[in-house]
Amino acid sequence: MMDTCETNLSSRMRQLADTGHERAEELREKAKAFDDATAGFYGDPQTVDARKFLGCFARARRLWCDITGESLI
Repeated sequence: MMDTCETNLSSRMRQLADTGHERAEELREKAKAFDDATAGFYGDPQTVDARKFLGCFARARRLWCDITGESLI
């Protein structure tokens, strides 16, 4: 099983948090949850189901888009 799995999205979220953004704590929290879900989903054995994985992705992506103004779709 993978111990960590940093995604492109979570990496960008942490970089933004490191700039001192006012929502830094929330950015780090959602980035970690998404990384943990990614590791569990792609791990062997798989410990995270698709529903949880996609939920963590959606929450991280939504936060990123709310903060940056990037289109959600």
